[in-house]
Amino acid sequence: MYRIISLFIFTLLFNNCFAQDTLPNFTLVERGNKVIVSWVNPFSSVIQLNVQRSFDSLRNFRTIYSAPSPELPQNGYSDTKMPTNRVFYRIFYVLEGGTYFFTQSLKIGDDFKRTEMATTGTTHGDAQGLITITKYETVLAKIRVERYRSFRDSILYSTRDTLSVINDSLVAIYPYNGPDNFRPSIFVYAVRDGINISLPSAETRRYSVKFFEENGQHIFTINHVKETPLLVDKSNFFHAGWFLFELYEENVLKEKNKFYLSKDF
Repeated sequence: MYRIISLFIFTLLFNNCFAQDTLPNFTLVERGNKVIVSWVNPFSSVIQLNVQRSFDSLRNFRTIYSAPSPELPQNGYSDTKMPTNRVFYRIFYVLEGGTYFFTQSLKIGDDFKRTEMATTGTTHGDAQGLITITKYETVLAKIRVERYRSFRDSILYSTRDTLSVINDSLVAIYPYNGPDNFRPSIFVYAVRDGINISLPSAETRRYSVKFFEENGQHIFTINHVKETPLLVDKSNFFHAGWFLFELYEENVLKEKNKFYLSKDF
């Protein structure tokens, strides 16, 4: 009951104080010594939503909040441990079927007009305003930025495939592969330059990570992740494609999952 009442009061506070942005846009508001990250969720199929924070706008993001009810149409998070106004925030969310998104990163004072293109699920396309669509490392098409939203929605609502935004001008389609379809890890996941490892209380807990080829062949092990976030450069994996990993906490298996490293185009 306490959680329900708290969420209700939180929603009223947002409605009365400021207008929220709709995912993949979101709103940042500074209130004294805290930052309120808020959003409107237009999707009924959100199964996971995390607020992430970094001192860099592009990498080293750490999950600071996992929404207990990610499907709520309106929600937010109050960051009371903001160390500096140079902190960047983004939201990572997953839809049923495995489609996942990272929003654009923002800090307090950013001009939201420049993030309008984030509603397409990417940013500005290449120098010619084109977005490359790939499938299994094969280029399917190059489309104009203004056509991307309708394309994205057709994949999102008419198929069970995964659509992954690799960078500003590259999007990959991963076909649905049955009940075991991919749901990315919140601890070990692919970013533009490699694999990001973001773990809670890494300074006091002992974590280790084992990496494998898709066929199960062992590649290498990080025996002790002493601090996070930690970026493992993609050059350590020698090729593009799927890789497996096992994450251990205090020598106990915490998660088995996989990630996909894309080829650079």
